Amino acid sequence: MLDGNASPRSGLSANSASRVRHHNRRVLLHALRLQGSLSRAELARATGLTPQAIANIVEDLIGAGLVREAGRRKAKRGQPPIEIEIAKDGGYALGIRIDTTHYHAVAADLAGDIIETREGSAPADGEWLDFLSRIYADFAQRFGAERCLGLGLVTPGPFDTSWPGVPTPGAVSALQSRAIAEQLAEKTGSDVLLENDATAAALGEKLYGEARNLNDFFYVFIGEGVGGGIVIRAEPYRGNRGNAGEFGHAIIDPHGPQCYCGNRGCLGQYLSLSAMRRDLAAAEARGEDADAALEAWIARAGEALSLGLTTVENLFDPETIIIGGAAPLALLERLVANLRGLRPSVRQDFGADRLRLSTLGERSAALGASALPILAATTSGPANIGN
Repeated sequence: MLDGNASPRSGLSANSASRVRHHNRRVLLHALRLQGSLSRAELARATGLTPQAIANIVEDLIGAGLVREAGRRKAKRGQPPIEIEIAKDGGYALGIRIDTTHYHAVAADLAGDIIETREGSAPADGEWLDFLSRIYADFAQRFGAERCLGLGLVTPGPFDTSWPGVPTPGAVSALQSRAIAEQLAEKTGSDVLLENDATAAALGEKLYGEARNLNDFFYVFIGEGVGGGIVIRAEPYRGNRGNAGEFGHAIIDPHGPQCYCGNRGCLGQYLSLSAMRRDLAAAEARGEDADAALEAWIARAGEALSLGLTTVENLFDPETIIIGGAAPLALLERLVANLRGLRPSVRQDFGADRLRLSTLGERSAALGASALPILAATTSGPANIGN
């Protein structure tokens, strides 16, 4: 294991060492989130880091007010160890997940415990910056602007990419440029970190949900569109420009329905909520029974999802795949129940463990959003999150 405080000799090794420090701090904080409090020796065992690396990281985080010594543990013999815990009251972070119709906002303390949540309708007038600024200002007034570590903004992607057809379903075009983070930071006076909703939802699952003890998994976000969150070695994978995981544009049938991206037969044309409404409206126009039409859509969507999941398993060999997103939990349950078995892949010997259903629902993306500033604050420099 590399020491998180090594002194590199070149620019390349400096960047590498910086990434190691970022990763090691996240590993340490995650261990404290799971266990509540641990001694320095226990942190070394739990994380696999050297005792010297643990000592250096803990000293840095205490100096920043992010962790604290919680006193000595009671012991029958010898000098009891000093326990380290997250300084929950050292600040808070705000996370907002928003699309064209709805928003979720979450304020969380440094331990990731939720202080307050709220949700509502997205603005109809398109004044997105003002709307987001008002949400921030309301939380800042209640909990103190000086204590806010930053704002995580999560919205459907991709970012800084124009499809040849219509905009991404559910996406706010004004928020699909990374420039929005700088504009919102200037308006609020707070650091802003931008992320796509699928990657943020995967992060939410890692910190709060089904993936707490997983290091390699894939998250399927089903909403107005379909996205994918990729986590490798406990870190979100974002790709060259932060747009990795556009699972909804995996081509299921090149002769299938036209997709707004310019291709045909993309997964999102079968699996998304917008596709469901389109198919149900067509069935209603033909005079078909509504319940029967929904069952038929679930069967088609499940078949398409099964094809896509097989590709994901063969590409990434994940520990598991988690299904979640903005779709109602009852609908996701029916969809998973009607998959009719997963196709053969490199994961086929894992049986039912190949797939899990998120219990966080739409909250997962907002929870992940609130974690972005906390993770950035617990590193020793720019975390390169969402940028």
